[in-house]
Amino acid sequence: MALFIIKKLAEMGTDVSRVKINMDWQHLIMNGEPLGEYAGLLLAEGLLGHQHANSGWGSFDDDNMVGTQFIEQQVDLLRELLKGGYDGYIGFDLYPYTEDPIAAVRQSVIQLEFLLAIAERMDDEALAAAKARADAVGAYRAFWRAFGLDEEFERQVVAKYSRS
Repeated sequence: MALFIIKKLAEMGTDVSRVKINMDWQHLIMNGEPLGEYAGLLLAEGLLGHQHANSGWGSFDDDNMVGTQFIEQQVDLLRELLKGGYDGYIGFDLYPYTEDPIAAVRQSVIQLEFLLAIAERMDDEALAAAKARADAVGAYRAFWRAFGLDEEFERQVVAKYSRS
């Protein structure tokens, strides 16, 4: 809707050259918008503005710490920001109901940086190959490899549950 309004304003002669769209992660999650796709679209249109980083259950504007829910979407979003060369701000839109506010922001920064490191480690070639084959297992394997789930751990789990 925001893209539509900006385009309509431009058609009416309004200068929209400085207009950007703020991405509030939890608001998008509540509306069923995939974070990475949304960021990619806004980047392609040159309209991606400030980021309101947070998380929640998806049915209420919880404003929980980053990385508490919808981790896959947050990693995908960060991958899009990296690929698109995003150099804007990422702020924390948090409402720590029971947590110490300073501790909640600190932990969100740490968790965001951890998710960003995961996004940077993601094997784009393995993901693209899995997507081309419609291989969900291969895509998840590539995704979890970036989290550190390696072949040795896989072997240990298989051995644990294998019948000898």
